[in-house]
Amino acid sequence: MWIYLQGLESSDLPVGPAGFDALFDVEFDELRRRVRAGTAAWLERGFFQLNELYLLQSQLGADRELPVFGGRHIPDPGGGPGHVTLDPPEVVRTAAYLGRVSFPDLWEEWGQLPSSESDDELRERLAQHHEDLRALYASSAERGWAVVKHFSF
Repeated sequence: MWIYLQGLESSDLPVGPAGFDALFDVEFDELRRRVRAGTAAWLERGFFQLNELYLLQSQLGADRELPVFGGRHIPDPGGGPGHVTLDPPEVVRTAAYLGRVSFPDLWEEWGQLPSSESDDELRERLAQHHEDLRALYASSAERGWAVVKHFSF
């Protein structure tokens, strides 16, 4: 299970499910190149827990759902999870939200949920995912880009 997020210009947003599939149908080396370039993020395991961490911050408004799962859903005609897009204004709001939250504070407030991993392993993974999301959304917001998400469950 993983989520792949890609920042791109709004004019490059795919049209229809086939276009979204083509955008994400890349070799792993290309995915790593995009992540290193700061135009993509790859979240593997733990993103459900990270989403729960963000949801704790109810005083920060509805933007707390945007980093992981939020956005406009593009259904998959084959019955898969489909894709999600965030337009540039939502990317700016998400970047601002992530800039306001502190992972250590989120972790402390969240406490401990059942997991097959030790607390240290889970904390480390979620902290890295948080930083990856902060970097991707900040970079995309600065460029005026959209962010597209591909889910694989």
